[in-house]
Amino acid sequence: MVTYYKDHYVDIATVQRTKPGNTVCGDAHIVIQSSDYAICAVIDGLGSGKGAHFSAEKAVQAIREYQHESAVEILERCNQALSNERGAVITLVHIDYANNVLTYSNYGNIGFLLHHPDGSTDQPMPKRGYLCGRMQKLTSEQFKYKPGSAFIMFSDGVESLPPIRKLAALSVSNDLISNQLYSVKDDATLMVGKLK
Repeated sequence: MVTYYKDHYVDIATVQRTKPGNTVCGDAHIVIQSSDYAICAVIDGLGSGKGAHFSAEKAVQAIREYQHESAVEILERCNQALSNERGAVITLVHIDYANNVLTYSNYGNIGFLLHHPDGSTDQPMPKRGYLCGRMQKLTSEQFKYKPGSAFIMFSDGVESLPPIRKLAALSVSNDLISNQLYSVKDDATLMVGKLK
């Protein structure tokens, strides 16, 4: 099932699938929209099943609670929340509507692409590792965007993606993003957003 988040600044669609044989998904996602900004994150709890699900949900709770902090500070809060837990990998973006700036912060193998209307694409390298309460050097990168830019985030359970231009053009198509996850063999989450 596709979940939609829409406002005057960005349209977002997400789809999530649970690993076959499991009752809960080890992935999670969150979208927070306000009049000034949006925060979007995809989280993959380590492993699968209930332990992974619990870690992913702990990160979601931290993002919700500390949404007014910077992207790096939010990731630090997630790291603290995951202390003594199984751990998780996370990609989080903070979209500043007033300045048309997207701030990207990541730890672990959650993919991210930002596609611009001129055909260029930014694809920052994810950091290796996972958050579990240990001291980590967390960083962020900022990207200017224009109306018509699109971003994509996906967990490692998403085995293949169509060409980036196709996803950018059809970012809120129910069929397009649902079809990407029909044959997954792991927990999988795909989020696609179109900036206005």
